[in-house]
Amino acid sequence: MVYIRNKKVKGIDYAYLVQSVWDPKRNTSRQSTIKYLGKASEVTIDDIPKEYRDDTKILAFVSAFSSYQEERKELISRIQEEVFKLLNDCNVKGLVDIYEKYSRLFGLTDFYDKLLKPAMYRIGDLWQKGQLDVATEHASTNTALGLVKIINERITARTNESFSRYKSVICTPDGELHGLACNMIESLLLSKGFKVYNISTSIPSDFIIDYIRDLQPDIVLVSITLVENIKSAERLIHQIHAKYNNKLPVVVGGSAFNNMKQYQNNTINAFIINDASFGDLMKLVKVSMQ
Repeated sequence: MVYIRNKKVKGIDYAYLVQSVWDPKRNTSRQSTIKYLGKASEVTIDDIPKEYRDDTKILAFVSAFSSYQEERKELISRIQEEVFKLLNDCNVKGLVDIYEKYSRLFGLTDFYDKLLKPAMYRIGDLWQKGQLDVATEHASTNTALGLVKIINERITARTNESFSRYKSVICTPDGELHGLACNMIESLLLSKGFKVYNISTSIPSDFIIDYIRDLQPDIVLVSITLVENIKSAERLIHQIHAKYNNKLPVVVGGSAFNNMKQYQNNTINAFIINDASFGDLMKLVKVSMQ
């Protein structure tokens, strides 16, 4: 296994291309330096031997530390392309591998914003244009769902729910059948210590209201993928506030708003997030809780 090791000397990061080599005498692995790369901020992909340039670990490290913005964008683009291919190939194992390598350097939010979300938008666009068949679109979406399920299980395994300070409900309006975004939001909330109740996808509004009444959450998040489901969401939010006297924070967002940047409806008492990143969403959750 080849990767880049970072070593800090007097506050400056230096990079080494190293390889894990098995030592049969000691019955353990050891690091063998392939190449000293110099200051981490000055490393470019051209400094890496050709046979290692397509390795996701290498691409992620260089894009994380590089001070060259254009190269950073190019490297991220190459990883995005790999994610797109793995989704189309239904390769969950490969996607988990990229998640582990990338999120270790950039975090989960960046993994979703920079890699998984763009790949899924691309798949959706290709399907709408008739350049991708519906079976491949469904298979890719189910692969993404499988990946996020594994991520959620790993986050849950290392967190203690008994110490969760806040309870959150994630739902979709009646008629909305897309749940991938909800599962990704679940990951982010779990990683921030929330106790998450993800009741997506489509459930009649009355059942959602009853569930919220029994659970008494601290916040409700409503995800909308299709524009035609916005009105259904509006009705749901009105019902929530009618029951709870406008005291329960509600955050609304989703790709339904991506081409509706000027969307405004003063009758909705909710935090509406238009065409924003998951990072922005988590900031809004923090603000709404205050």
